[in-house]
Amino acid sequence: MLDIDDVERDKWIVSAEGKGFDWVLEVHVGGERKKEAERNVARYARIGIPEDFLYDGSSNRLAVYRLASPDAKVSTAVLPNHGVYESRVLGLDVQVEEDRLRFFTGTALLLESEERIVRLQELCDDVLRRREEEARLHEEAEQRREEVERQYEEAKRRREEAEQEVARLRAEFERLKR
Repeated sequence: MLDIDDVERDKWIVSAEGKGFDWVLEVHVGGERKKEAERNVARYARIGIPEDFLYDGSSNRLAVYRLASPDAKVSTAVLPNHGVYESRVLGLDVQVEEDRLRFFTGTALLLESEERIVRLQELCDDVLRRREEEARLHEEAEQRREEVERQYEEAKRRREEAEQEVARLRAEFERLKR
């Protein structure tokens, strides 16, 4: 249902909402799937639902039906393109992959919530690893800076001691020269 208010509902009543569904996904896993599917495809076409996606979980097959025009009352089967069905209503491609339906925008797979959580966790882990590495490198740089500073101070102290020794020796030399 496109262009509707995003409010929580217990049910959808076309007469109350003033609008029917724009897209349907039926999932069949048992019962009289063939009869039910044929009946629903015809009913959805009569009430003007533009696209009907029908997934049979037991055979792992997808069938798609579409109205040729908004005023059509009979839908036609849509043929897949290399196993991929286009949903004009959703602006997405749909295909059966392994044992589930997958949705694509262009060639990009739309991740399911669990996949998004895993991907976000991986991204967070990567950020934490980079931060830890940056902190380690910063700590090493700080330690090198402190070591260079210590060496500088030590060299400065030795230079001052050497200058004092040179001054003492000059004074001693001058004293001995007289």
